[in-house]
Amino acid sequence: MSQAEVFFNTVDSVVKPATLLMLLPRDQTSWCQQEGYNVVHLTYPLPQNSSFKDAMKVVNDKIIALGADWGLLTYGLTTEDAETLVSKLALSLADLKACAHFCPDAEVTHGFLMKDSQRRHIPVTFHLASSQEVLHASLLLLEDPANLGYSLPTHSRLPVRVYSYPLVSKSPPFPFSIQPPVSVNVNDKQSVDPYLRSASNLSLTRTLELLKAHLGPHFNLERLWEKHTYYEFIERNALKTMSTMVTTPYVNHVPTMTGGVGYADLARFYKYHFTTVTLEDFELITVSRTGEAYIDQLETWPTKFFSVGCDRIIDEMIFKCHHTTEIDYFLPGIAPTGKHIEIALVGIVAFRGDKLFFEYWDQAGILVQLGLLDPSNLPVAGVEVAKKVMDPFGMPSNTLLKRWHESEGLPID
Repeated sequence: MSQAEVFFNTVDSVVKPATLLMLLPRDQTSWCQQEGYNVVHLTYPLPQNSSFKDAMKVVNDKIIALGADWGLLTYGLTTEDAETLVSKLALSLADLKACAHFCPDAEVTHGFLMKDSQRRHIPVTFHLASSQEVLHASLLLLEDPANLGYSLPTHSRLPVRVYSYPLVSKSPPFPFSIQPPVSVNVNDKQSVDPYLRSASNLSLTRTLELLKAHLGPHFNLERLWEKHTYYEFIERNALKTMSTMVTTPYVNHVPTMTGGVGYADLARFYKYHFTTVTLEDFELITVSRTGEAYIDQLETWPTKFFSVGCDRIIDEMIFKCHHTTEIDYFLPGIAPTGKHIEIALVGIVAFRGDKLFFEYWDQAGILVQLGLLDPSNLPVAGVEVAKKVMDPFGMPSNTLLKRWHESEGLPID
């Protein structure tokens, strides 16, 4: 069986995908999918008695055949193989736009720092376990522009970025201890160490930031999010809402833990407990959004300071309405009071490729933990809130939604 294989881009909106060369074990190939790239995967480490130099020749041919700019992602790469990769890969470095190395099996930088024809560093990001102190120390000097040996324009990003993650493993590289987003199964009750989940999430976002800055693709996350919320609140169409999401999405309204994990539960939630709720004088006002800003308007949605990150949006919002019907997703089990309500919300929305992966909404969960609210007669959870944020697939949804059983078994299409 060949040690090199190609995973073609599966994101339909990406017409001319860049190429990623990824060096990682065969059982970790799910990390190669869903972000809008053609991926050349080389099984790494190679089997005993296999030639890394010969493997590079095969990889070289596959990358040339794809005919695009490319990036390099490695996991546990040794110094010897790093040097071979640089010296034996026949591709022009002019086509190599970015590199990311997870937990290199090395204590020196030799072979991991590549330069272009102008002797400037090809942008590179290192993700290290905190135990890799020697390598970390040698790289930190390069995060100071004065040590690069050339001047940077004021608008340029630093070409060498180094991140260290506490209490995670160097070998195997820590991302291998957690499932890639594309392969999450709703039936898996995997309990993940919070340090590991933190390191995995942060390193993925930081790697995508690097790749998208130098290779693309650039998705209009603003418009994708607006389309999703338009289907939710204006058209109130559950199927259209679900069409904007990945195949295994989740939504978690944090204080009440309403929402769902996986397509079936979330489609059921949207169809019977979200889009069927008709609110009087409803308004959702976006106060702020992370990243760069601009002004825009969508239908009846007043919005300010629209902006995005590389794979997520964080919204600060005000939700207003008259409480004339039971609101399953915010106030489950609370009979209509007729009163005007106004809630401050924070929504965290993540994307995989051009589809939504998850949403978090939060408004008041801290009050229970502070002892300021008695949760026995109120739809507010306590410490379970933080646990579900850290481990969304390990904690049940809708435990406070007493009417959840009423929609069990009903059609979702």
